[in-house]
Amino acid sequence: MQEADRQIRVYGGGLTTFDSSDQANGGNGIPPVNDEVPPPQQPRGLAAIPLLCAAASESRPAYLRRLANTRLEQAWWRRQEPLTAAPGTLWSFPEFVLLAVASFLEYMSLTADGTVPLPSGVVQSFLWPLHNCFLSLWMAYILTMTGWTAALKMLQTIVWGSRRTGLALDVVWKDQVQWSAQSARTLTDSHQPLTARLMGLVLWPFSILVMVANTPGQVLWKAVAYCALLGVTWWYWFLVLPTAAFWLLGAAILAGNCFGLIELAGV
Repeated sequence: MQEADRQIRVYGGGLTTFDSSDQANGGNGIPPVNDEVPPPQQPRGLAAIPLLCAAASESRPAYLRRLANTRLEQAWWRRQEPLTAAPGTLWSFPEFVLLAVASFLEYMSLTADGTVPLPSGVVQSFLWPLHNCFLSLWMAYILTMTGWTAALKMLQTIVWGSRRTGLALDVVWKDQVQWSAQSARTLTDSHQPLTARLMGLVLWPFSILVMVANTPGQVLWKAVAYCALLGVTWWYWFLVLPTAAFWLLGAAILAGNCFGLIELAGV
């Protein structure tokens, strides 16, 4: 988790690929770093997707060991910041809320000893699925917001022109739309953790949408088709995705009960 946090901040402009099976097989769990210098238009959040997958692949015993050696001021979630918008702005508020709730759950895990009439390992085991769930929800939010932000930038460029906006349609299409679609497809790979694969399945329509919009011809028609398809399917992104997130949180709570009982039984 600390290495993933470090690389999110240092290599926030580039996208890497990470096979989380390395951690499961006893590797060092450090994602490889892409040495190429990325274009400045590429959102920082896209680079965090493989690193968040690495964090979500942390097993329960490893999660318990990490918390046992973590002080409250070193909590991982409390040191994160919004990646899809500048911190402190209105656009970053939904992501700020997500990080705040996840940080509160981590606070409960770190302060459970002595405040809850249960062993701290039981409380932490109960909260472990929620921890992984919020990592996956963060990835889904990053990809969704990046897709909608790219559509807004392309619409502004189509209306006002590249000279006024300082953006190029081909750059936005390549570095934001196509990268987002590729990241969404990568989440469904077999080596990814379960919660990441579930989010990848929920975001699969986005990859299909980009594939349909990626027709032969000028990037202008690709941008128009992409924005139109995204607008037509608004109900999926604003109604279906929040509902899926709600059910994922419910499943994480039910799974947490099972893991808490397992830890309480000493299995």
